[in-house]
Amino acid sequence: MKRLSLVVAVAAMLSLALMAGCNQTKPLSPAQIAAIACPQLDLVHTQLAAFNAALQADPATAAAGLKAANALADAQKFVTPVCTDAAAAPTVDASSIQTLVQSGLPALGALVGSLPLPATQEEQIQAALVLAETAAGVVGVVEQQIQAAQAAPAPAASTVQP
Repeated sequence: MKRLSLVVAVAAMLSLALMAGCNQTKPLSPAQIAAIACPQLDLVHTQLAAFNAALQADPATAAAGLKAANALADAQKFVTPVCTDAAAAPTVDASSIQTLVQSGLPALGALVGSLPLPATQEEQIQAALVLAETAAGVVGVVEQQIQAAQAAPAPAASTVQP
């Protein structure tokens, strides 16, 4: 029940953020999508890094913590070009967002599913991943709309006679 309310709250926040973009004459750019998704991915990274540090500190779970830390580093290879590099030099495009969605987010999701996280922490991380994935998915929709508009023939001129 708590998980469902958290997902509903995240979906509502995303809807509000995206509706703000609906009033614009231009669709949201990949950089704007990254601006929505990256804070969520930073939250995920911070929580997983802290959890992995605790795992590595305990000799009984050190091997699992090291494996998780390596998996997190692999996932960050997809997050960094979109989030960290975007802040320094905004070159985020639909392709980098697509790579993040297809490779980085599933890697983070698999990592979360493999760790013995406390239920509340797992829910928070999963909600952040859902929000990041939904925001990033908007880029695909925007790209499809742009391609469809470019491929559509120009409307025929019609003359209305009085």
